[in-house]
Amino acid sequence: IFEAKIEVLAVQGPKSFKLMEKVFGNEINNLKFFRFDFFEFNKIKYLISKSGYSKQGGFEIHIENSKEGLKLYDYFFEIGNEFNLKPGAPNLIERIEGGLLSYGNDIDIGDNPYECGFDKYVHLESDIVFLGKENLKKIKKEGIKKKLMGVKIEGTSINVTHGIPILDSDNNEIGELRSAAFSPKFKKIVGIAMIKKDYCKFGEKFRIKLNENFVAGEVCNLPIL
Repeated sequence: IFEAKIEVLAVQGPKSFKLMEKVFGNEINNLKFFRFDFFEFNKIKYLISKSGYSKQGGFEIHIENSKEGLKLYDYFFEIGNEFNLKPGAPNLIERIEGGLLSYGNDIDIGDNPYECGFDKYVHLESDIVFLGKENLKKIKKEGIKKKLMGVKIEGTSINVTHGIPILDSDNNEIGELRSAAFSPKFKKIVGIAMIKKDYCKFGEKFRIKLNENFVAGEVCNLPIL
């Protein structure tokens, strides 16, 4: 098992659709959400998916040839003025609010799909054999013991965002914070946390130690609305 050497160039935002159409042609508009196809630029084919690390919509271009990929990048900025195109990075706040999970932060190899809200993507009734299938059958039968949930926390700043214990009123650990950031929309810190099943209730109150002080928080659903 190995990871392909692929670079990803994300073109995101409400104007991304017209920009991509200008570069790759009108056919790019036929792509459905989370589907992919091959499109050509400068005689090079690129695998492009209608996906991205934002909740605004857009595309991800998968680049195998870095030299050609840089030419594509430069071309975007040659024609991008009318779209107010700017370079950027994934927006942590938007990602958390939208419930877009980050492997290695929000989820890892110690979590299972049912705990992460991926139930509809797990098909155990087929004859297909895959790693973990029997264990997943057992988990489905017995039920999960923890689940990823959204959280809202009182405060405007947070330094460490991963692995901070979430406590009930008696200081019992009921979960852990996985990702968090201050949200101007909610005027408080929003985050993604793994919470013990008995506490996965909308509005469930908790306390958490941030920046050497205990502050209040509550459990909410994902995405955070």
